[in-house]
Amino acid sequence: MRFGFRSKETLAISLLTLLVVATTTAVHLSQLTRVVVEEAARQARLVAQQIYAQSGQALERSPGRDPRDVLRRDRDLRSLLDASVGYSPHLLYALITDRTGKILLHTERQREGVSSPARRSLDELLELDPLSRLLALYGGGETYEAVLSIKLNDQPFGSIRLGVSATLLRRELNGALRQTLALAGLALALAWVAAMALARLVLRPIRALTAELDRLRRGEFDVGGGVIGGGDEFQELASQLQGLGRELQADRMATLSEKARLQHVVNQLEDGVIFLNAERRVLFFNHAAESLVGRPLEQVVGTPLGELLAADHPIRPLVDQAFAAGGGARNATLVLPLDGRSKEFLVSVVFMRDANRVMGAAILLKDLESVKTVQSLVSYSAKLAALGRLTSGVAHEVKNPLNAMMIHLEVLKERLDDPNPEVQQSLEVIGSEIRRLDRVVQGFLRFMRPQELVIKPVDLNGLLQSLGALVEAEWQSQGVRMVFDLDGALPPVGADEELLRQAFLNILQNAGQAMPHGGTVTLRTAREGRDSARVEIADEGVGIPPEDLDKVFKLYYTTKPDGSGIGLSVVYRIVQLHDGTIDVQSQPGRGTVVTVRLPLR
Repeated sequence: MRFGFRSKETLAISLLTLLVVATTTAVHLSQLTRVVVEEAARQARLVAQQIYAQSGQALERSPGRDPRDVLRRDRDLRSLLDASVGYSPHLLYALITDRTGKILLHTERQREGVSSPARRSLDELLELDPLSRLLALYGGGETYEAVLSIKLNDQPFGSIRLGVSATLLRRELNGALRQTLALAGLALALAWVAAMALARLVLRPIRALTAELDRLRRGEFDVGGGVIGGGDEFQELASQLQGLGRELQADRMATLSEKARLQHVVNQLEDGVIFLNAERRVLFFNHAAESLVGRPLEQVVGTPLGELLAADHPIRPLVDQAFAAGGGARNATLVLPLDGRSKEFLVSVVFMRDANRVMGAAILLKDLESVKTVQSLVSYSAKLAALGRLTSGVAHEVKNPLNAMMIHLEVLKERLDDPNPEVQQSLEVIGSEIRRLDRVVQGFLRFMRPQELVIKPVDLNGLLQSLGALVEAEWQSQGVRMVFDLDGALPPVGADEELLRQAFLNILQNAGQAMPHGGTVTLRTAREGRDSARVEIADEGVGIPPEDLDKVFKLYYTTKPDGSGIGLSVVYRIVQLHDGTIDVQSQPGRGTVVTVRLPLR
């Protein structure tokens, strides 16, 4: 059970009042018990002195006789003993004993002639400390005695003893105790009422401060003005709260600025980054990791990583093992599901520590395909350099002879009057081969010539529809038809339209050539993530063997008898010029899917 401030304050004041009342009651009772016992002792001494005087008179009236017998037979003395018990409300009995302790006279006559039992003295009760005296009085019905010694001819003769009952003393104390407890109960009730009223007065500014703090928690920094009253201390606290709100607002603006800058930098990374706290809850991830998580960052902040990833996801055991060992993990090769397919990643788990305490961890994901792409680009660049040197030589050493051969071929045709069919066919073959060789040289030159991009918004859907209609008209006679599955909400891409047209036309031409017996070419567009557009061109052709998939974009590679091996290399170069990616998936006998991804910018 939790107590509020009001309940705690009321309870504290009530307990304090109870403590004060209990202390004063105990002091009062201790003083009262001493007063009652002293009064009982005083009365007992007074009665004992009267009995002593009466005993002396009795002995003077009968000189020479046995003092014990004189005292037993004296009626006035016995009457005084009986009257003394009624005189004091605390006395139980009065008796006179001889030197041996034998009772000579007793208010209860049946006890005369026997020895008097030993009892505690009333003076001993007075000498006890207040608590022990109180416990002695309320501990039972013990009887205490007031004793006065009797001397005869300066010789000890006996003693006068008066019994004082603790029960009778306690009865006198009970009345005072009831009054004290009644006053204590009244004081507690008044203290509780006062505490409730005081709590209301104190809680009013505290509640106002609580409301201001709640506004501060919600991001409203103009706080402190709602605290009214409550004294100088609360006004000072409200002023401090206003200053804190201003400082927090400035710090928050600076933090948001730094966060935005950091987030922009991290989002530009090609590698995926996921930040976790010490409880493995997601703090942040960049765009590269969003497709891996499968949900936007705004929806998953604060969610445990185990709830975002499937139970069999390869990252989960790696993260669990890293947190269990406390040493992180470096460059573990994992095959992760991404966009409906599997890709290889290098995954590292790096801990962030502060004074040897783990504050969280960063999961770094490097796409191995991008690494392979970089390696391919390096190899590709080397081949381009070699090809550049070769093309320069070809331009000078091959193109000029080709032009001369074509000119002399035309001159030869003019000088031959009505050549026979075999000679005419040979001349046509020579001319065709010279023109083919010239196209090859021109292709080399186009491939190697630096391209200057003319960037403008390009509607991919419109471009693909026009190219599809063009290719379908060319290949319709062979049973090839186009099917479009285009995303109408796809925004334009910033690209060179002529280069994209050339690239997609080459891909469509290859798709038609791969289906000699006809089939369907499907063109799909879709938005992929926030910053990418995806174009898929799928055919139902003969397919590509698995061992040849890595070679399709290489220069000079071709499976066609009359192919040059430059077409797909040109496509690859155009896509690279647009900071895009291209990949091919194929199954022999079932067809090929070419996927082009272009940035939305």
